[in-house]
Amino acid sequence: MTIMTTFLGNDHPQIHIISNYITATDAVNAVLAVGGTAIGGDSIEEAAQITQNCDALVINTGTPSSERLETFIASGEKANSLGIPIIIDPVGAGATDFRMNLHKELLQRVKTTCIRGNATEIKALCEIFEIEEKRNEIFSTGVEDAGTKLSMEEIKALSKKLETIVVVTGQQVTLGSAPDNVFEELPGGSCLQKRFTGAGCMMTALLGAFLGAAKISKSKYIDAVRQGINLYESCARKAELFCLGRKRPGTMSYKNALIDELSLAGESQRHKFNSTDLLLYAVTDRSWLKENEELEDAVYKAILGGITMLQLREKNISQEEYIQRAIKIKKVCDSFQIPLIINDDAEVCKACGAAGVHLGQEDEAIAKARGILGEKAIIGATAHNLEEALKAEADGADYLGVGAAFGSTTKKDAKPLTDLETYKAITKAVKIPVVAIGGITFDNAHKLKGSGIAGIAVISSIFGALNIKEDTKRLMEKSKEEFL
Repeated sequence: MTIMTTFLGNDHPQIHIISNYITATDAVNAVLAVGGTAIGGDSIEEAAQITQNCDALVINTGTPSSERLETFIASGEKANSLGIPIIIDPVGAGATDFRMNLHKELLQRVKTTCIRGNATEIKALCEIFEIEEKRNEIFSTGVEDAGTKLSMEEIKALSKKLETIVVVTGQQVTLGSAPDNVFEELPGGSCLQKRFTGAGCMMTALLGAFLGAAKISKSKYIDAVRQGINLYESCARKAELFCLGRKRPGTMSYKNALIDELSLAGESQRHKFNSTDLLLYAVTDRSWLKENEELEDAVYKAILGGITMLQLREKNISQEEYIQRAIKIKKVCDSFQIPLIINDDAEVCKACGAAGVHLGQEDEAIAKARGILGEKAIIGATAHNLEEALKAEADGADYLGVGAAFGSTTKKDAKPLTDLETYKAITKAVKIPVVAIGGITFDNAHKLKGSGIAGIAVISSIFGALNIKEDTKRLMEKSKEEFL
């Protein structure tokens, strides 16, 4: 039996979870999935003792009582005295007077490392601690959840008052920390997370595991929280695509798929690779960027928009320059669990530690690239017809890029396919997934429906877009509609 590699490696932080009775199992499973260990215990007689032997404390206030408040405070004060990080999930903070008073007392007596909640819950904490938006000033956009509007200024003020990291989850995730001077927007997960109770509780527990690992490694807590958010939400997105691709978007199918994705997070990109990674495959071309726009910024916007894989394509630069550029782009991709593929050059791929390489017909042989990169790397290959596709599969390619679908503004010599027959023939003949490339836009992508492709590879419609993030979002929704 092969033991899976966990995301947190060999640290295995132990997390004390005082959760609500409804979602406790899911919270524990989230911690176990990424490599942590978890222990419950909400009795006042033992809670503080359990906390002192753990690496982080998770307090979820979802089923509150006066007795549980005593437990929260006892464990919290013990954690404070020992320098153990604490994350609090203020479930339903403003629902009743009792809950409002409970959260006020808890947060006055216990210093937290992080608070995670939805906009409604964080807004309630702002009201509890009398933080008001200064309506005479112009504020940056905040977040909205269930009709609750929360400005970035309120998040900043709450973080400053409680000296804590604040995480607000919703369609996008807002991360704010006055002590670290960090305020940023991160990609959200999936609309399917609302289909079951406990998605937020799972995220809180997982962030607790990341805080515990940071305590062990003496890393910054803000970095650990950001990493935990990005991992959880990327797994939520992948779980959605997995379920949609199998026509099983039901509640339990999705929840189980989400936990499965978390448990696979530590594996190599090739081990995790599946056809949904190709759904919206962005290929870079700096010639399309706006004046003075950095490629890293453009890639970040594309990730916020929803790309599932990125290929770094560079021509007419030295190999050393290619490597340095790849290292920078990989850092962005790694932050959001986006596989990075290097175009044409296996040595560059190896040097920067990218997920894999894509080889054209004129590039080095697949077998040679496999020898350089090993069994954990993804290798994609270009094919223009059935013969080339079958050969690439036989040689060991993990996926095929087939085109040009509608010509190409990047490769002037690319010949367009005039119908779907070549795609259909290839996708029926090979077992590996196929991605279409070449002149694909929002307006013509639908013409590839029914071809059997796993997704589309796009260059100019992403990196040449006036609004990369929003145009990529539209392309992602179109891809789900047409190819899943």
